[in-house]
Amino acid sequence: MIVVISKKNILFVCLLLLFSLTVFSIGFAVDYSRPVTGENQQNVPGEQSGDPSGQQVPAQKTVILDAGHGGEDPGAVSDYSALREKDVNLNIVMLLKNILERENYKVILTRETDQLVYSDAAKSILQKRKEDLTRRKKIMDESGADIALSIHLNKFPQTKYHGAQVFFPPNSPDSQKLANEVQNSIKLNVDNTNDRAALVKKEQIMILKNLKTTTVVVECGFLSNSEEERLLGTEEYQNKLAAAIKKGIDNYYKVKEKAETKGK
Repeated sequence: MIVVISKKNILFVCLLLLFSLTVFSIGFAVDYSRPVTGENQQNVPGEQSGDPSGQQVPAQKTVILDAGHGGEDPGAVSDYSALREKDVNLNIVMLLKNILERENYKVILTRETDQLVYSDAAKSILQKRKEDLTRRKKIMDESGADIALSIHLNKFPQTKYHGAQVFFPPNSPDSQKLANEVQNSIKLNVDNTNDRAALVKKEQIMILKNLKTTTVVVECGFLSNSEEERLLGTEEYQNKLAAAIKKGIDNYYKVKEKAETKGK
């Protein structure tokens, strides 16, 4: 049988097919303008929710850095030049702060300028130092930080002694671990002739009393040794010390986290 189809019928059929395809496409389209939520979530090409690695983002670690001395209290002073401990301490702390913050550490400073903080009632240098140390100790105790490092320099009557050394308080296993890691890193990255070991600080210095925060004292070298004094006055050597201390901090956290994971 031969069916005769007019031009009008052909046009009508084409329009009907076009309308059907349009409705079908709209029903299955992804709306990219809407946020992907639990109600309208679809498999959007190239997008994934959450951390792409599937791992939990680690919590930010908080570190207190204490630049020893300051203001009217210069600390040790070189017999070879005008180099003062308080200035070198602050330089190392600021360099270390920048390195730590670049890797997502939160850093709290006990001082960032050349000054002591004390009341008008403090008249003598001893009173000023005591009030300022009390303030620093309060920051360490109340900040909620994970660790604290107090940066200093050494000076002896004998000029032969050299090398950085890290001290920790008695009865603080975590402080001892931190001290060991920083000491080892300084030897490895700054001075491989330094055979000093981290030592317990038996003297009762204020920042190590009644610890609420894992704390160490880093003596970065001797101003009484002419060669080490020369190095300590250079930005290059201060950078090396800051980088080595930072690696020691990293290693401390790695060892601690490994032990905690093993204990679970």
